[in-house]
Amino acid sequence: MKRNALEVLRCPECAGCLTLRAFDETSEVEEGMLTCDFCDRTFPIINAIPRLLPDVYIHVVVQYHADFFRRWQLDPDSFIDRSSKPARTRWLSAERRTIRSYSYQWRKFKEMYPHWEQVFLDSIRPITPSFFPGKRGLDAGCGFGRSLRYAASYGAEMFGLDLSEAIEAARDNTRHLPNVHLVQGDIFHPPLAPAVLDFVYSIGVLHHLPDPKAGFLTLTRLLKPDAPIFIWVYLRHRGRQIAAFSLMRAISTRVPLRLLNVACLAIATGQWLAWIMPYRLLHRFRATRRLARHIPFTLYAQYPFRVLHTDWFDGLSVPLVNYYRREHVEAWYREAGLERVRIDEDWRGRALGYAAQEPGNLS
Repeated sequence: MKRNALEVLRCPECAGCLTLRAFDETSEVEEGMLTCDFCDRTFPIINAIPRLLPDVYIHVVVQYHADFFRRWQLDPDSFIDRSSKPARTRWLSAERRTIRSYSYQWRKFKEMYPHWEQVFLDSIRPITPSFFPGKRGLDAGCGFGRSLRYAASYGAEMFGLDLSEAIEAARDNTRHLPNVHLVQGDIFHPPLAPAVLDFVYSIGVLHHLPDPKAGFLTLTRLLKPDAPIFIWVYLRHRGRQIAAFSLMRAISTRVPLRLLNVACLAIATGQWLAWIMPYRLLHRFRATRRLARHIPFTLYAQYPFRVLHTDWFDGLSVPLVNYYRREHVEAWYREAGLERVRIDEDWRGRALGYAAQEPGNLS
């Protein structure tokens, strides 16, 4: 953790300022503790990542990092006790499965491929790389740091927020970037001061929340006046495909993750052999390219096999999935009071809008 992040970080429960106690510090704080100045809650810093989780999830830190508590002779029970308080009980089972899924998934599938950059740029259109230099932004649900890495490389000071242990993979993929701050935290309790960010984006994340609109509205409170928020969510179309995936998830989300990973590998291999390899072969020659166009399920022909395997696992492991029409997302932006909202007429899941300008700065 970089010390200058303290000016932005806040307690996820009471929004109090935080005091740092470093245990191990090099160019940044590798291990330490943050204490809230108001409610006195403590939050560990592990692998240079502040674990600013709300009470209901703080036990996850003990579950995955018991060695930290042994090394510094800290009592893990105080963190576990904080998680025992009842809260949002109807969400907890699905959210905890989501945490386990992404903690497993993005630490296993964390490779960076060159084509991810174009995927990122397609997801944030009409925003371009020239937008980022000199700005401070948030990647809400950064996963293994794929989009975060590009936003930071374009010149923004970036905060990457994720609820799961995927934040460890994000650390591996961004540790060389001095303008990245990683935080393990919850979108519903963002551990950041209000109105401090020049932009927020969330790509492929909100639709996995138990209440996506509430998550979106929470993120808008972090924006400075006239700052944009841009998102990408799953589209509600292809009803048969959605129904088929929903039926598969009813079973797959109950399967142990390691076993599901093997099953997804088998599915991906079958798709690769049956459709993608023949498509690639036929598409290589001009005489057979027209024939190649008739082969179905070839979207992943442009990607490595690992991406196909990853997406099958992603689609079948996460219990919470929502799909949206254009008018649904447009209503979120209206409710948040955002201005200059831009949503493509040919709905592609992208939306952009700006926080209201300060009085006196209206143009």
